[in-house]
Order: sequence, then C-alpha cells, then structure tokens
Amino acid sequence: MNEKSDNKLAIIGINTDVMATIAAEIERSPRLRSNHTRRGYLADLSAFESWRANRPLTKLLVEAYAAHLLESGRSPSTVNRTLAAVRWWARRLADLTFEQPLPKRQREEIALQAERVAGVQDIRGERLPAGRNISEGEFRALLDICVADVERSPTGIRDAAIFALAWVTGMRRSELAGLQLAGYASIGEEEGELTIAGKGDKVRRVAVYNGAWQWLADWLELRGAEPGPLFLAINKGGRVQASGVSDEALAQMLEKRRVVAGLSPLSWHDFRRTFAGELLDLGTDLATVQKLMGHASPVTTAAYDRRDENTRRKAVRGLHVPYMRRVPA
Repeated sequence: MNEKSDNKLAIIGINTDVMATIAAEIERSPRLRSNHTRRGYLADLSAFESWRANRPLTKLLVEAYAAHLLESGRSPSTVNRTLAAVRWWARRLADLTFEQPLPKRQREEIALQAERVAGVQDIRGERLPAGRNISEGEFRALLDICVADVERSPTGIRDAAIFALAWVTGMRRSELAGLQLAGYASIGEEEGELTIAGKGDKVRRVAVYNGAWQWLADWLELRGAEPGPLFLAINKGGRVQASGVSDEALAQMLEKRRVVAGLSPLSWHDFRRTFAGELLDLGTDLATVQKLMGHASPVTTAAYDRRDENTRRKAVRGLHVPYMRRVPA
C-alpha cells in the first residue's frame, strides 16, 4: 500500500484517532465476546500502533514487528497472540471500507493489502507459559502476611481467601476478579463449589476443599449475603464496599503482599502454572488438568508439564514388551 492510499485510510480511522476506532470496533465485534480477549486485543493493538507510528500497514511491516517482539524477549505464544490481534484488525479495516463512500479501486486496494496482512503466519516455537513455580513455603509466607493483617483490616481474610483459591483451582486473575457470589455453593461441612466464567465465555465448576474452603467461609461470613461480586473492594478505613475487585487491584495486592513477605517477584499466572505442574507431578491425567484449567486444547495444558526427561523415561520403563527369541532351525 503506497503512502497516498495509506493517507486516504484516515477516512476509516487508521491514522486519525486510531485507538478510539479500534476500541469501538472491538466492542461491536460479534467474534470478540470475551472481556478477557477484548482487553488483550486492545492492549496488543495499542502497542502495535505505537510502534507502527503511522507507517503503511503492510505484510512486511507486521513481520518486522513480530521479529522486533522476539528480539525484545517476548515468547512465541505472546508474539502469536499479538499477530492474531493484528490479523483481526486488518480484516476489520477491509470490512470498514464498505461502510465508507470510497472509490471501487481504492476499496479493492485496501482489501488486497488487508488480505496480505491477514495472511501473516504464526511463528514457530515451544509455547511455554512465562513465569516460575511457587513453593509451598512461599505460599505459606503469603498466608502468614494475610493472617498478621486480620486484626487490623478485613483485607487479611479476603486476600487469604483469594490466594487459597488461586492455589487450589489455578484460576486466571481475570477469573478471580469476575467470581460472583451466586456462583458459590456449599455442598458439605468442608467442601464447596465455584462456577467460573472463563475465556471465550466458557463456564466450568471447581471444587474447594479443607483450608481453602475455610478461608472462603471466613470471608463470606464477613462479606455478607448481598448479591454481586464474590470478592469486594475494601477502602483504607477497612470498610467493605459494594464494588468488586479489578484485575489491576489484584495485581497490586499480590505485589504488596509478596514484598512484605520478602519473596522474589511473582505473578498470578505463577499460581496457575504451579497448580498445573503439581497435578501433573502427582500423576493426574492431562485431560483432567485441561478441564480444571479451562483450556480449549490439551496442547496448551501440556506446556505446563515440568516433569523432566528422567521422569518420562521412568514412565516408559513401566511398559512391558514380551520377548520370545526365535532360534533358527
């Protein structure tokens, strides 16, 4: 696409107030139904547009951006997620040309260039989730910090319940923030169930046992039975609010607690990878772990397998092959 035609794309928002246009198109797209996906697309496209700096949107430019992300230390899975957003935006730009009074030739030129951008392939590479595993000692240290805060503020009980659920369910940060009181059900003296609204609007149920159940029960007693988000915001005066906690609030909470506990940097995704790794180490089959984590594909779940090659060799040794040597006559 030459510079002249690229300038004409200002008509459909590519050079003027581009992020406002992208945000509006993301909101009205029937394909992007998940709030998690919408936020991800918006963040990835914002970074891409900032780097693009109004240069013509071409296949070569997008491939150069993928190379730039790799050189910057981004994982293959992160780069491919970004490419998915850029491909979506290219297709959407082509659709937008039909909503504007553009000459046929210009519309065809834009559509052809968008088709080339949409044809950029994912990069190859092992898609390992970034981060690290959390030890039981580190998890206990986080809970200890929360316990020390219980007498001063209800945040101690709330935060301990959130940490406990992250540990025993492997929930995403957005899933923790999105939990609703209506999705909780007590099914015994030391057991409950939670309904999780995951990526792509997929719903799954997880069980909550023993200590995690008790922490959650303590929070529910303090929270009250008013409908709404399961985990509520708490102001500086220690008063529980009616609004829920946001993704960003959870990120700040984890950072604050881990600093006080004297732990190395960690993220909510580290709880998720630790959950999957622990279950696989215990011999839980991949299909079960996949369902518990809400993955659409077992390939994604397999990337969390931290068992080394010796473990795999040991597993194969358990397979018996009968040997009957045939002696020549």
